[in-house]
Amino acid sequence: MSDLSKYGIHKGLFLWPGIWVCLAWLVFGIELAFDFDWGKYGVLPGDIQHWYGVLTLPWLHGDINHIVSNTISLFFVGSLVRYSFPKLFDKIWLLSWIIPGIALWFIGRPNYHIGASAWLYALVSFVFFSGIIRMHTRLLAQSMLMVFLYGSFVWGVLPHDPTISYEGHLSGAIVGLVLAFYYRKIDPIETLKNPTYEDSEVAWEDWKDPKDQTLIFEDVKGVSGTALPPRLGRQFLYEDGSSPDQLA
Repeated sequence: MSDLSKYGIHKGLFLWPGIWVCLAWLVFGIELAFDFDWGKYGVLPGDIQHWYGVLTLPWLHGDINHIVSNTISLFFVGSLVRYSFPKLFDKIWLLSWIIPGIALWFIGRPNYHIGASAWLYALVSFVFFSGIIRMHTRLLAQSMLMVFLYGSFVWGVLPHDPTISYEGHLSGAIVGLVLAFYYRKIDPIETLKNPTYEDSEVAWEDWKDPKDQTLIFEDVKGVSGTALPPRLGRQFLYEDGSSPDQLA
């Protein structure tokens, strides 16, 4: 593991995403086993008595497909953020969990909203816009990865299905964008930094073109130090045998 640590691979890389996955499945398993209905503990916008829904929102899911898609995606994206931004992960992880729920409480429809989608949208948005805002070569690759894996998420922020909380998705996407902009000056992990010339150990002589020719200096009309183009080994001739000098 010590050999992998220099690349950002360590034992704690999957810790917090893994803990959340275990808790989410534990809550879902208890709800399913005892036939509980914990949907009423989600976010109910505008109702101050359901303030706790901001905290419980990500651990509640409607069915097996809902929890499978959310846990797999959030575990992967959360681990990616943990790997790329170890200095920022704790802040991004917590803010992406809480702030979208708060925004959802203000803008959501008066129904119970459950699921970790808002959290997931915030993390995906943060990774995507971090590469775009920074114009960072290697982080842009992660942005393109988000487009490839979650490009369809853009439809999730639009009101296309009354059974889907697009308000939660929209809240998460906006929060991720704001976090990416706010923390744009915090560097990613060392191995993801853009390479610079100062970091290169290649000597200048190694960059020189071996075909470069040294200019020949001669005296021209009594003026020394005038640069003349390098002499060619063979003079150019036209088809009739004449040269450019003769025509001049």
